[in-house]
Amino acid sequence: MNKKLLLLTGVTALFFNNANAGEYLPYVGFDYVNRTLNVADKMPDNYDIGNINAGLKFSDMASIELFAERSMREKKTYNGNTARGRLYNFGVDALLNAYNFSEGSILGTIGYGRVHTKLKYNGRTQKDSGNALRFGFGGEINPTPEWGFRAMYRYSIADSDAFANSKEFSIGARYYFY
Repeated sequence: MNKKLLLLTGVTALFFNNANAGEYLPYVGFDYVNRTLNVADKMPDNYDIGNINAGLKFSDMASIELFAERSMREKKTYNGNTARGRLYNFGVDALLNAYNFSEGSILGTIGYGRVHTKLKYNGRTQKDSGNALRFGFGGEINPTPEWGFRAMYRYSIADSDAFANSKEFSIGARYYFY
C-alpha cells in the first residue's frame, strides 16, 4: 500500500506543478464510502470505506480522478462462526459533467478499479484480487470556487472470486487549487 500511496502523492505533485489557469484544475479529496457486495452468506457484505483521491478538472466538461480506498474490518457471524473481511481498492475514474449549473454539476462516471479482499473464516485466511469496471452518477455542489461537496452512486462489475458485483454510495469533499 505504501508504494501506491507514494505514486498517488507523486502524481498529485505533478498536477500541482504543471497547473495552468483556465486549462485544467488540480484537486484532492476524501470520501466516506458504503459498499455492499454480492457475496456468499458466510462473508461480510457491507463495508465502511475511506477514500482519498486526486484529480484534474478540465474546464467545466470533465475530470479524471485517481483514488485509493481501504475499508474498516467488518465481521459477520454465520452458523456460529465469525468471518472477518477487509477491502483494498485503487484505480481511476473519468467523470463527465452531464449538466452544469451556477454552483455545481450533475456527474456521470466510468472507471477501473483493482480490488483486493482479505477474509478470515474458520481459522483460515483467504486473499483475492480482481478487476472492476465502475459505472456511476451523482452530483457536486461548489459553495466556493475552492471547495466542492460530492455525492455519488456507483455499480461495479468485478472478475474477482470473492464477489461478482457491488453497489456503493459515497459522500465527500474536494479542494480545488486555483
